Amino acid sequence: MNLETAMKPAQRRDSSLSSPDFASLQGVWRSQGYGTVLLIEEDGYTLFEETSISCLKIHEGSIEELDHYYEDLVVSLGGQAFSAHRVTGVARISFRRLKGLPASVTESRRHNAKDPQFNFDVFWRTFHEQYALFELKGVAWDRAHHDYLPQINANPSQETLFAVMVAMLRPLKDGHIRLHSALGHYRAGAEPALFRRLTRELEEANDDRELTSYLGEVNESARDLIHEDYLSGAVSRGGNRLVEWGRLNDHIGYLNIRAMAGQSGKSGKPAADLNAVDNVMKRVLADVGELPNLVIDLRNNGGGFDGVALRFAAYLMDRKRLAFTKSARHGNGFTGKQSVYVTPADETYQGNLFVLTSELTASAAEIFVLSLLQHPRLTLIGEPTQGILSDTLERHLPNAWHLTLSNEIYRAYDGEFYEDVGIPPHIRLKYLGRKGREEGKDPMLERVMGLCSRLSGS
Repeated sequence: MNLETAMKPAQRRDSSLSSPDFASLQGVWRSQGYGTVLLIEEDGYTLFEETSISCLKIHEGSIEELDHYYEDLVVSLGGQAFSAHRVTGVARISFRRLKGLPASVTESRRHNAKDPQFNFDVFWRTFHEQYALFELKGVAWDRAHHDYLPQINANPSQETLFAVMVAMLRPLKDGHIRLHSALGHYRAGAEPALFRRLTRELEEANDDRELTSYLGEVNESARDLIHEDYLSGAVSRGGNRLVEWGRLNDHIGYLNIRAMAGQSGKSGKPAADLNAVDNVMKRVLADVGELPNLVIDLRNNGGGFDGVALRFAAYLMDRKRLAFTKSARHGNGFTGKQSVYVTPADETYQGNLFVLTSELTASAAEIFVLSLLQHPRLTLIGEPTQGILSDTLERHLPNAWHLTLSNEIYRAYDGEFYEDVGIPPHIRLKYLGRKGREEGKDPMLERVMGLCSRLSGS
């Protein structure tokens, strides 16, 4: 039986029918997927990260803090399981009661926290048990353990450990994998084709500027071009300046969503961001909502919170529709599929949508695109998105290094799987191509205006 279907909101013995809270759930709980153990006591909670060989204490906090981290708590009738939504995402995570803390809590404390061998083992086990994409990536993780363990044995230093971890992660080419250590930081994502194109431009011009600096200048020029030439300087801004909008002409509105987090100006506060999205989208609809066509520019949106992406989509969807399904690694398989829907806001945009994407459109920005795929008047223009749709699962090593990885599978409403390959556009055009920049044009906006002109018959 699916755990969620067996659960109902807990009721207190009195007649108040109050919602359950974590204070009533004292005990030890293990998540289904996600590799966590939660100890809830009268005066607070302790969070552990678990593998088959370790259970590391990560964080302690108050019950009030736990109530803010999870929402929509649902407890089974027998009190042996509960589920809740993480505030930072859309996943409902299920927990089952344990009789006590795993013995691996004590065993983990017996190890030297800086022991390279122990850290290597916990690192390998973390990916072995939580990473969702080995088959897709064509990486034999068992083989990697066999090949790299001798290096740790031969030179058990922190420097060797970091170098080995980087070498093991590199073949995965996953932009959601990051390793943070006192020795350095590493991101395992594949290099975008745009970076290679711009690097060639610098080399051909004998320009010694760094790529990041050049990319920033190119992006800024492209943005100025849109503001000055396409929007005639009439640009409105909101959501902590992460949302920009205006009119391309009398028939086409323009909406640039630059991130899927931070709209409130408060870092790591998704609830506040959702309120900010509501406020700014009401302004957008008031200004351009009556136009028959709307461009949504996501070409430089690197992601944020899935919940924020869904809230933006809620102001654009025609009716309630399945956005996607998701499941997480659990044991040798996956948790059951969770269906996530886009439910329209009270007031929504009713016209044609033209969504602009690039290979820099990533993570929660891709979730936004995924959420709109059933829209009956949607046209995607640009490049395939980056193809990193899974949430990032944060994990810690005994030596205080920490990392993130992809532990979930997202599928579109029709079952399509876009991890790694990205969501393809209907009309493919290169982002920041040299020809368009030299001509002082934005080819994607030019294409939209041509399409809309034909639609209107003018």
